[in-house]
Amino acid sequence: MVVDSTDSNERLLTEAGQIAAGTDTPLVLLTRITEDEIVENAETLQAMSDAANTPLESNSAREVATRFASQAADEAFESVDGTVEYDAVTVVADEGEFADEVIRVADERGCDHVYVAGRQRSPTGKALFGDTAQRVVLNFDGPVTILTE
Repeated sequence: MVVDSTDSNERLLTEAGQIAAGTDTPLVLLTRITEDEIVENAETLQAMSDAANTPLESNSAREVATRFASQAADEAFESVDGTVEYDAVTVVADEGEFADEVIRVADERGCDHVYVAGRQRSPTGKALFGDTAQRVVLNFDGPVTILTE
């Protein structure tokens, strides 16, 4: 499941968690950061590290993104009957590369279903998939669940 900061993220996490708990299947939670975010966060994290006299981890921006996914999942899974096992993974990818990374991680981890949030783009409210969601639907060899905001 792709974890992001959209409004539909908690609903999607809850639905994926219910299915995972009901089938006793672990989830892979995937979030992303960009190279630009790493550079921006590195400067802030370095300043905080210097002020606190603590060493800065080399992958701190990635760790923060992974913790975000884990915290979002823990909150969403509180309402799920049963236990939801999951592994949070963060990839570094720009928007145009993210769909390929979703499919790569899903294939590497043996995922048989992908959950992703879509976007509404037209003024009339017609739900159109975002570029990432659309590319995943077209290229993933399995079912894809898309929840639009």
